[in-house]
Amino acid sequence: MSLTKPRKATRNTLAEREAPEAGGRERLIAAALKLAAEKRSLLALGVRELGRMAGLNPNTFYRHFKSLDELSLAIIDEFAQDLAPALRSIRHSGLPVETVPQRTVEYVFDYAKQYPEAFIVGVRELHGSSGRLQQAIRARIRQVAQELAEDILATQGPTGLSAAIVEELTEPIVEHVFHRTLDYLEDPKRRADLVLRTTHFIEALIAGALTLKAQKRWN
Repeated sequence: MSLTKPRKATRNTLAEREAPEAGGRERLIAAALKLAAEKRSLLALGVRELGRMAGLNPNTFYRHFKSLDELSLAIIDEFAQDLAPALRSIRHSGLPVETVPQRTVEYVFDYAKQYPEAFIVGVRELHGSSGRLQQAIRARIRQVAQELAEDILATQGPTGLSAAIVEELTEPIVEHVFHRTLDYLEDPKRRADLVLRTTHFIEALIAGALTLKAQKRWN
């Protein structure tokens, strides 16, 4: 059987966004990620400092974004829209079912390595003070989890688990992998181990659900 190669991410790296030839919008996003990754909230940034970091006139900001809120939400949406289809392509690639969890974890961690600032900022904002940003990130986590549930039910054959149980499993899986990206970024020596541990977490959740289902303790 021929395998379909997983879709590659298309988002520009921070270095590409910062390049002089990059557009103003790209350079402002790069500046926001760079500044916010230094332990500050996106919404605490100033338009002037964004302009300075991006090498642009501060007034350029308002040609691309109405507010810092809009900039922050655009960053969340851009990366989520880039990553989610790539993950779906892995699940539809024809790979053996038992290899899909590890392949997915490897892909997400590699993606985080390419765009570390986005993940550092994303995990921090998930637990930050802005309810609006928290809601936006959680909505994206739920979206990815829903797509994962749909694909498990559609592509992996009968598991004995109901749609409700699968949907209940996928959100903690997605959130766990998202949080684990920070460990992966911060500890290069443990990266291979983190891939295995994160994969085992996913497999253990599913195996546990199957056991509870077999014991008629989870319907």
